[in-house]
Amino acid sequence: MHVHLHDGAVMRMRQVKGYDIPAKGSLELKPGIAHLMFVDIKRPFKEGEKIPVTLRFERAGEMTVTFTVGRIDMQH
Repeated sequence: MHVHLHDGAVMRMRQVKGYDIPAKGSLELKPGIAHLMFVDIKRPFKEGEKIPVTLRFERAGEMTVTFTVGRIDMQH
């Protein structure tokens, strides 16, 4: 998990161990802000592919979600 931080005129990416999400709250992951970065994958993802991911929450336990791979410039 990463966040982008502005350091003067330079944008830096910083790894974080987790995100604080209040009870019944939400967090939108999107490029240039808070995002997940997949590392050590066995092959590149393909556009349109569905990727199951298990999210672990400190108090709420685990939740499996499915991400659909898209281009970074796609608008939802």
